[in-house]
Amino acid sequence: MSPRVSFVIASYNYARYVGQTIQSLLDQTFSDLEVIVIDDCSPDNSREVLQRFANEPRVRLIFHETNRGNIRTYNEGLALAKGEFIGIVGSDDYALRPDAVARQVAVFDAHPDVGFVYSAHTYVDEHSRPFREFQPWADDYVRPGLVEFRDLAFRNYVPHTGTLVRRRCHDELGDYDLSLPHAGDWELWLRIATRYSVGYVAEPLYAYRIHGGNMSVARHSPAHANREIKAAIEHGFAALPADAPADLRALRPRAIQHVLMATTWGDRSLGRTRRAWQGLLDAARRAPSLLTTRMFYTAVARTALLSLLGHRRYQRLASWRGNQPMGGRATTTHTGETVAPAR
Repeated sequence: MSPRVSFVIASYNYARYVGQTIQSLLDQTFSDLEVIVIDDCSPDNSREVLQRFANEPRVRLIFHETNRGNIRTYNEGLALAKGEFIGIVGSDDYALRPDAVARQVAVFDAHPDVGFVYSAHTYVDEHSRPFREFQPWADDYVRPGLVEFRDLAFRNYVPHTGTLVRRRCHDELGDYDLSLPHAGDWELWLRIATRYSVGYVAEPLYAYRIHGGNMSVARHSPAHANREIKAAIEHGFAALPADAPADLRALRPRAIQHVLMATTWGDRSLGRTRRAWQGLLDAARRAPSLLTTRMFYTAVARTALLSLLGHRRYQRLASWRGNQPMGGRATTTHTGETVAPAR
């Protein structure tokens, strides 16, 4: 029989983390699941680590002979998945709670109109030590997709890792856009929200690991990230149904201004000073109207403070002002100052 839930893990050079990722899914109280692990031609000892799971009936191992990239690998996994609900888990991330999947499936079962279910999450370091919670909303909810779209068009607070999607959404709306390896998840969430309701669990269910090899640092420049983010928002608005409210469509220019700031906000929150400046300048180049906004000059001032004070002192100042809690729950404002990390 087919499992109800399928997880796809696209792994590249993460032998030191991927075993924990797989085990956290196998340890779920909701056991009717499969784990599809696709190693994208890793040069490290990933094959050796993955072979430890070769006899686990719920794990399927696939090894690429050439590197195909994350988005193509995600889509390959989606095509292989048998579950009613399908999710991606980063090979450096993991499930925090053993009931994570059970809680998400319960939302789907109670609300047949829900297209995806996401949760708050916890940032951890390379040693799995938590250092911040990201909780975009204080309470659980299920809400209409177009209501979700109004917020999601301004900032991506939906984590890629652990978010479960109803298979029917992929069947009807397609998989990841191959042209958006950086922002493909954001574009997918927007697309689904144009047709389905969205569910949210306010408690962190998954851990998102921050380390020097994260994809945003290792593979994508701020300019590349901004280009994709802008395209993702444009695709989302283009996917709105014909009867979408006019005032929702009218949000497009302001939404683009905001999302172009997401790269610099995210890099600043993690202390990546040089990238924060690069992202800020590129955003102004792509949307010159930003130069007329208070939002832009506030970002300039905060990035200058980061440059002068360093990350640790900057965080302390931000915590004192109540904008970016240190070691506690991070919340998201409509200006997007605290945002979900970009891969």
